[in-house]
Amino acid sequence: MTNRVMKQKAMEAKRQRRAWAKKYSMPSGIILNKGVLGEYRDRTLGLGVNEHEVDALIQKLYGRDPIVGKPPGKLEVEQLLTRLKKVVPELHFFQIMDNCYQRGICFYDVKKTTFILAHTDKRRKTYKTSIAYPSKELALAMYYGDRVIWMHFEETD
Repeated sequence: MTNRVMKQKAMEAKRQRRAWAKKYSMPSGIILNKGVLGEYRDRTLGLGVNEHEVDALIQKLYGRDPIVGKPPGKLEVEQLLTRLKKVVPELHFFQIMDNCYQRGICFYDVKKTTFILAHTDKRRKTYKTSIAYPSKELALAMYYGDRVIWMHFEETD
């Protein structure tokens, strides 16, 4: 009986050891940027890129002086976004339906003169948009009555 008890205890200890995670096997969730780490290593060795060289590169590539506190290129992106906000009309939307199989959205403009329906079928992996309707009531009546005229149809991934 003693051998059987000792054998069971040894098997239990093996099971517990298997359940415990090893320190080195747990992912940290941090993705290391090898380029930045290499730059840090080079700077500590005295081989890094000089800040004056970076400023000269910004001057050459972007044609402007570097701005303190903003990474290179961020100013250009902000300017592009403000220009796009002026050019592209702001679209508002509301959801008609959203479940695990399909999603229906109605987009409309600021003046509420144009209503466009969009339907995504998650099972068939399709996306389609309708023609522009002049009123919300007409668009919803066409949607609920299954009489929508679909203008654009595409397969999604």
